[in-house]
Amino acid sequence: MDISKYLQPESCTIELAGKTKEEVIESLAGLLAASPNAIGSDPDLIELGLLEREKMGSTGFGNGIAIPHCKIAGMKKFVLALGVSTSGVSFDAMDNRSVHIFCAIVGPPDEPEMHLRLLAAASRVFGGGKSRYEMLSSTTSYALREAFLYHAAPATALDSSKDKTFNKLLMVVVQEDEIYNDIIELFLGMGLPGAITHEGSMMAQILSGAPVFAGFLDVLGSSQLEPKTILTLVPGDTLDEIITSIEEITGDLDNHRGACIIVLSPDMVRGSLETV
Repeated sequence: MDISKYLQPESCTIELAGKTKEEVIESLAGLLAASPNAIGSDPDLIELGLLEREKMGSTGFGNGIAIPHCKIAGMKKFVLALGVSTSGVSFDAMDNRSVHIFCAIVGPPDEPEMHLRLLAAASRVFGGGKSRYEMLSSTTSYALREAFLYHAAPATALDSSKDKTFNKLLMVVVQEDEIYNDIIELFLGMGLPGAITHEGSMMAQILSGAPVFAGFLDVLGSSQLEPKTILTLVPGDTLDEIITSIEEITGDLDNHRGACIIVLSPDMVRGSLETV
């Protein structure tokens, strides 16, 4: 996924206008409508859509970042806008801090998967302090856009929609829901196609249904965590990068309990679960 085609220079500014949530959203709607990808779009309609989405819950997720987004009927393409407010804006963020960096996303209502991928990619970009610092330090809108795209590249460089040469089966097994959700978000941001998930049970939970094994449960443990397995096909030359990204979430897997990675080399792969 080349995120640069969704974020055009016309939709970036280091001087985002507005002192309130409503004023900032109005400015973001104008930036979105200014994109060549949004020719003919009504900024008032975009503004209304963003405001309606905010009523469902603030898109300010902390650390001075907000990602307002919505679906707009009639839009043909996805559009991103990027703006910096040096003074900061009260945006009902999760941590109650003022928001300084805004990344707005709008797109057609019939492409929820792409919408989610763009949200995940943007979230990954803002997850690092270095990326936020570079964007806040940008002295031109061009520099702001370049900083965003630079940090988006690792999260989106694995778009393999044109490359069908998959040769490794990656299996990630995790117990904790938070880690599982973060890895799913990572995979979405990387654009890994056809990933599937499966929920299982720990051995102790299975044996608990058999009276003959009841006396062994104290030995096996009483954890009620349900392991989840993520399976996806990846190009072998991207494997190290993917595992490194996973360990940024889990920590060093050689010293971490509750998560593991298994890599297999399939003899043959035919077909695809990638969304057409």
